[in-house]
Amino acid sequence: MKQQRVFAAALAAVVLATAASMPAAQAAQPGFYIGGFYGQSDKDSDIQDYRTYAATRIYPSPVVQLTVEQLTDSLDTKDSAFGFFAGYRFNTHFAVEGGYMDLGSVKYRGRARGNITGVPTDATLNFDSSSAGLNVSALGIWPLSYRWEVYGRAGALFSSNDFSIYYDDVEQSPRTDRFSDNDVDFFAGVGTSFNFLEIYDVRLEYQHILDAGDKNTDEANANVITIGITVVF
Repeated sequence: MKQQRVFAAALAAVVLATAASMPAAQAAQPGFYIGGFYGQSDKDSDIQDYRTYAATRIYPSPVVQLTVEQLTDSLDTKDSAFGFFAGYRFNTHFAVEGGYMDLGSVKYRGRARGNITGVPTDATLNFDSSSAGLNVSALGIWPLSYRWEVYGRAGALFSSNDFSIYYDDVEQSPRTDRFSDNDVDFFAGVGTSFNFLEIYDVRLEYQHILDAGDKNTDEANANVITIGITVVF
């Protein structure tokens, strides 16, 4: 994990330094802009962590009292990601942005068969872990032509992380619980943009978020690919 942090930081530093030191292909005008994006996130979550949580925190317990004999489960780590942002471009090679990002949810689905005090019982257990929050970042930009440019990004996501639990068996009514925690997650990214009608830019971007979430609500690296659009004032 430490090596990943060092690599991401070094990559972002190289991209920003390179962009700042090279001559421009097109002198973009400084100023404010706003935008939004939509895409897909994929979190490097481990299903074994969810199984361990279920085995040690959910059943057996004084409330559930289920002795599991057979378990079928799955983990979906992909979901939609979206967000919006505002930025200011200081010159051809440098801009800063701030906004909101939603990474979607990781979904664990379990179906257990066992018994409660000797009575055969089937049970359903669902976990949902989600992350979203405000973010700030700096961009190093390199214009390739009048319309095209590439950029690198480094920043921080001030994330709010939710974890919800749903449990149901034939012996009792469905039970739900939810808790949340906050964290600061660092990220880096690379992207390209195409300008049209002089004030609009279409973006395609990849971001890597280190340890997205927090240790109480599923902490793991996340990869996000998005397409977005910006409007310059």
